[in-house]
Amino acid sequence: MSESDALEWQVVDKIVETPSTHTFVFSTGKKFDFAVGQFVTIGAHLKRPGLNGPEESLVERAYSLASSPARNLVELSIKIEKPLGFVNPALKKADGFAAYFTEQIRIGDKVKIRPEKKRDHFLFKIASGVEKDIAYWSGENGAESARGLIQLMEDKPELDIKLVLFYSNPHLYVSDTDKTINVIYYNWLIEKAKKMENLKVVFALTRDSEIPFSDHPRVAFRKGRFFVDPDGSPEKTLTKYHGSVEGVFNPICGSSGFINGMVQKPDGSLERRKGITQYLTDIEGVRPEKIDREQFYLDHAHT
Repeated sequence: MSESDALEWQVVDKIVETPSTHTFVFSTGKKFDFAVGQFVTIGAHLKRPGLNGPEESLVERAYSLASSPARNLVELSIKIEKPLGFVNPALKKADGFAAYFTEQIRIGDKVKIRPEKKRDHFLFKIASGVEKDIAYWSGENGAESARGLIQLMEDKPELDIKLVLFYSNPHLYVSDTDKTINVIYYNWLIEKAKKMENLKVVFALTRDSEIPFSDHPRVAFRKGRFFVDPDGSPEKTLTKYHGSVEGVFNPICGSSGFINGMVQKPDGSLERRKGITQYLTDIEGVRPEKIDREQFYLDHAHT
């Protein structure tokens, strides 16, 4: 990123979402134009462990915008994946971003921003008005764009967008003893679903033995993975919670394992399993043109 060519945003608020995730709210100066589903590259001068002690340098990472394009302030939700002090064994120095950004950047600080230039991002059909009936499939780190879409639905009801958010997380709480919510936007999503008739949220908790109960028609909880019944048999999850398949647009955002089943085993080798893409086509019969994926998450890791 050329610092002279970058935009400059100022932090005006910092919201704790979970113990490891904060939403940073930025003032952009003049109105920043973007489409829901786009991301930006953020750059900040951070101090991190180096080969010869602490080093300060400009560090960059890309994040999906987590707010509505119709609003003046812009939000980015940043999750810490690598803790403070983590040293990459190959580089022999720190390569993390989020932990240092969260610790060092304060309200009032300014950061550098480079907007995404692609126009065919994974929600561009929604942004352009082509698709309005949406089933958004999110892994635990993929709900940022969904949050921006929900805000847009609030801001512009005339767009007539209908959204079912399928949101998968391993655990609801940090641990069995610490009952702090560990699902990003959890309470916010429930509040919005109860308020907005065109929004439904389906939480999947893949590793919890007990799950919450909801008596609200637009908030649902399920135990285990999508497309798999508790007895292990295939399930038509889209049909079950949305009610139809034909005409529904299915954007998918999350890890490569969540999207296409590609996971890395402990020995470093890759194994191909089934992801949401395959389940939608094989079990539900969704046509490929009704599926899109956030390719950024296949190629990059938020740190």
